[in-house]
Amino acid sequence: MDDSLEMTIGEVARRAGVATSSIRYYESIGLLPVPARVHGHRRYGSDVLGKLAFVDVAQRAGFKLAEIKQLLRGADAADGMATLMRELSDRKLVEIEALLERAQASQRWLRMASTCDCRTPDECALFPAAPDASANSGDALRVLRVDGGSCRRL
Repeated sequence: MDDSLEMTIGEVARRAGVATSSIRYYESIGLLPVPARVHGHRRYGSDVLGKLAFVDVAQRAGFKLAEIKQLLRGADAADGMATLMRELSDRKLVEIEALLERAQASQRWLRMASTCDCRTPDECALFPAAPDASANSGDALRVLRVDGGSCRRL
């Protein structure tokens, strides 16, 4: 057996901290190359650990698997991944900034809601009034500025 292909899928999964099913899935979508087989069993070289670590970091940064696949292809290309990394990162930053704004709006709404003493949604400014068309817009939670710290409609 080739010494460079010494790890089983279980060993790779244990060392990388991922499920074997994830490794198989990554192979099926072309994120990881299909490994060599020895006596019908997958065998991996240590390079797969670096690719799995790359996938983990990129996922935590918010990249989708298709984007990670592009980055890995770029890393293996003659020109490298730098240009693609910058382009994808710029797009991801816009997405993350929008996500942060939504999270902050949710936080403000929940802080106000945690002090709510309204009996019904009709008397609570945290909920849009019935004729308010913006209620169906799908936007992030709107937190109305309410005088006096109460969410009760005046």
